[in-house]
This record gives sequence, structure tokens and C-alpha cells, in this order.
Amino acid sequence: MNRAKRLLILSTMAVAATAAISISASATELKTGIGVVETSLRLRESASANSDTISIASPGDNVVIIREVDGWYLVDYNLDIGYMSADYITFKERENVELGDGRINTSSVNLRSQPSSSSDLVCQMQYGDEAYIIGFNCGWYKVQYEGQTGYIRSDLMELTEKPIYNSSAGSSVSVGQQAADLGMQYLGVPYVWGGTTPSGFDCSGFTRYVYKQLGYTINRTAGQQLGNGYAVSSLQPGDLVFFDNTYATSAAASHVGIYIGNNQFVHAASGGVKVTNLSDSYYASRYIGARRIA
Repeated sequence: MNRAKRLLILSTMAVAATAAISISASATELKTGIGVVETSLRLRESASANSDTISIASPGDNVVIIREVDGWYLVDYNLDIGYMSADYITFKERENVELGDGRINTSSVNLRSQPSSSSDLVCQMQYGDEAYIIGFNCGWYKVQYEGQTGYIRSDLMELTEKPIYNSSAGSSVSVGQQAADLGMQYLGVPYVWGGTTPSGFDCSGFTRYVYKQLGYTINRTAGQQLGNGYAVSSLQPGDLVFFDNTYATSAAASHVGIYIGNNQFVHAASGGVKVTNLSDSYYASRYIGARRIA
């Protein structure tokens, strides 16, 4: 084998070893907290809004937070390791939470009476032993094991089932519901004519921005967005709702918002992004229909 080929093989092996170490470290390093998901939230492969989606968490789901990375949390969500935006997660350093069964991932672990290595020894556990996790406290799991309750350092135990109260896989959340939830996150953002970013939106700039975050590109203006998706009469969260004669224009629609359920829609209008009832006399008299994007 020539020298260049040997170097290439060694380099490839080194990269693979580094990747394996990184994955292992994610699963076995000391955890920092429990996170409560505030809205439909994507678990991504890397700390970027452009990275691939692993799954989607539902509001109220719990994640185990491994560490923070530039505004993202590296988390364990339903046994998948990935990244979630820290902006939409409530961080808790201590929390009573049922995380399900966990398994000892190293030899001879001490079950302690308190979350401290200097506290009393309850018993010893061995590699592969399982305990039921009922809480988290400053880097330690609170567990029940053979009728006893104690604490195990979180880097010495790995989860073997998803938390009992989490949604089944998160992926069942519809794109429309995600759009409705995401739109609500921008309540109060000022109205700016021609605005297309969270520093200021106009009506169609807002709807276009929301759907772009979910991977869908729709047209720029309200009239043009009437050509996106397909017409619906029975509304579901995420549907675009259209209005005419809200200002003087020859376009087929002059205003658009996102239906959120309960006969309400979120939209960018005078006063900023807000929620309005479809029964509101001004909008009810100008309503012309709805389109479903996904």
C-alpha cells in the first residue's frame, strides 16, 4: 500500500472516530436541565434553522437539555439527540418530571440520598441496571430503584424510553398548526408597509415569512397569495384567510392573515401583529375566502 493511500485511510478513520466520540459525548455527558417546549418546535440535526428536521415537539413536551450552543439547546427529545431553538424552551434546573426508564451506562454507580457525591449511599447499581426517572436536580436524575428513591448523576445513566407525558413522536403536528403556533410568536411586532422580517411586517410579508420558516415559499402580496395552495371552506389552523377592500387596490385581495382556530386569525395590521375574530364586523364584511398551503 503506498504512503498516500495509507494517509487517506488513517484520515478517514480519524474523522469517523471523532464523530463517534462526539455522538457518545452527547449521550453521556452531564446534563444541565429539563426543558419545557412552549410551542410546536423542530428538533434539528444541527444548530441552524436551515438544518434538516429530525422530529417536531408539541407544546408542553419535555426535553433533557444537554448544553446550550449559540442560542440553541442540544437536547434528548424522545430518545433522539438534536438541537432546538432556546427561544422557545423554558429551562428548569430542577423539576419533578417522569422521564421513564433509564439504564446505567457504566460500571458500579452509587445511588445517593441527595443530588451530591458526598451524600449518603443508598445502594450500588451495576452496568445495565434500570431505574425509573422521576425528576431532575442540578445535573442529577432522581430515580426509583427496587423500592428505594435516590439520585444518580445524569452522565451515568441514559434514557431508554420517551417521557410518559410527551406526544408520541411530535411529527403528528400538522404544518398548518405549526404555522398558526409560529405566527402567534410574533404578536406585537410592529406593522411596517413593505415589511417582511420580525423587525416589522405588512400583512403578506408576515404570512410569507411564517411559511418560509416552515420550508414553504409563497407569493409576496395578498393578491398573489390567492394563487398559492388550494381553496377551502372548512377552516383549519394555518389556513390563509383573505379580505378585500381594506384599502384601495385593483388586486383580488388586499389583506391576508393566518387562521388559528376558534374563529380567530393572526395578522399584521394597524397596531402590529395581533389576533382578530373573523366575526369582527369590519373583516366579516370583507372576507373572500381561504387557501390551505399544506
